Amino acid sequence: MKKVKNVLLPTLLAVGAAVIATSCGGGASKGGKIGVIMEDDSSGEFLAWKSYLNTVGGDLGYSFEFVKTDSSASEVNAINTFASKGYKGVLLLSDDDVLASTKTADKNDMWVLIPTGNLLPDQYAEISKLSHFVGSVAPYEETDYEAGYNMAKHFVENLERTNFTVFGGAAHWGVSMHYQRLAGMFTYLCEDATTSYDGVKTHGELVGKIAGKGIDPDKFVSEKYDISGYMQGFDFDAAFSTTLTNSMLAGGTAILSVGASDAVTGIAYGIASNVPAIDVSTLKVGGVDAITSAYLPYFDMGYTYDCGKYASAMGPGLILLQNAIEGHPIKNAEGLAPQANLNYWVATSKEQMQEILKVDDAEAGFCYNAKVINHYDNTSYAEFAKLCGSTYAEAKAIHDQYGK
Repeated sequence: MKKVKNVLLPTLLAVGAAVIATSCGGGASKGGKIGVIMEDDSSGEFLAWKSYLNTVGGDLGYSFEFVKTDSSASEVNAINTFASKGYKGVLLLSDDDVLASTKTADKNDMWVLIPTGNLLPDQYAEISKLSHFVGSVAPYEETDYEAGYNMAKHFVENLERTNFTVFGGAAHWGVSMHYQRLAGMFTYLCEDATTSYDGVKTHGELVGKIAGKGIDPDKFVSEKYDISGYMQGFDFDAAFSTTLTNSMLAGGTAILSVGASDAVTGIAYGIASNVPAIDVSTLKVGGVDAITSAYLPYFDMGYTYDCGKYASAMGPGLILLQNAIEGHPIKNAEGLAPQANLNYWVATSKEQMQEILKVDDAEAGFCYNAKVINHYDNTSYAEFAKLCGSTYAEAKAIHDQYGK
């Protein structure tokens, strides 16, 4: 009898282990090698994402190879190389040719994810048919609009500023996230009865005036507000500095930026510190960029409102990828790979930024740590979308509930 027990025990343990593995992983194992394709390999935002993937992804059993590309051909070549190494998936942080890249990954039977960008309708119609496309996560247009609106509102209602310099980034090139942020700022300002831009006041009308054009301060009419200067593009050359200087001399020391707020803040601070007629203490800059430690020093130069993505913004992508690898990919209500809306987090002071980074950095283990990611195994699309749309306060509540 003793002999029979000794024979049966390992058998029963093996069966039990198989049952546990199947119930936890849907019959497929977690972990594996993942390729990451990117164009940017040095910004504070990218470095935060890389740290997150290596830390949290590593805790989940994934390893990542990061490859910088600069063309459609280099993206496709990198994906084919990943496939030759037996990688399970690809994260696309580069978008030189999203159709070619997603199709190449699909052809190689690798899961493919766009973790920080959403697709145009015609792109999504084609890519969503691919059997290995797991989805995308990024702020919707309305989220970018709200980012600009809330920033302008903060400057007026909390900082009591009425004279602005505006940086429109790539709005004049038709980049939707920039013209939506710009339209959000001016929609808020135009809620004042005396204020309009080129004869219009509402969001939709303002988009029509701004998209592909940018802002002309001469077309702004208001008894309450002033737009003393407007810059666009990313040359940050002498002409940029001259326009910025003249705008600040005219009182526009409250600067609203659709992006590149580190560069804008640094240049503005340098000007204000060296032009006696500008009171550097009045310089206040707000922008839509990234909630990372790279932006902390700018709060000592007048940066006062940082709205942006964050290290744990990679978390929803890991959830999509892991669910697919385990054999139960998350689908939207139409049964397709989702395009989820990512909300921005906001810091309105250096102290608030530091508080956020105490939760969302490598030393803290990140807000959406491995326990949080695992909580969303086999989750519904509704729960996944709720996570993606979380403010910082809501994200921290998720962390406190599932990540400890």
